Amino acid sequence: MVDEMGMTNKQFQGFVRLILKAVKNALKINPDNEELQELETTLQSMLEDS
Repeated sequence: MVDEMGMTNKQFQGFVRLILKAVKNALKINPDNEELQELETTLQSMLEDS
């Protein structure tokens, strides 16, 4: 899938880390947001799986 997007694995991981950082910052403001919590979990698992 990464190849289809024209990104290297390292670039994709950097993109995921950037989004994860934004999600974590949003959770500091609104820690009870379940959708953000799920997104954080999903993004973290994406990094661990790669």
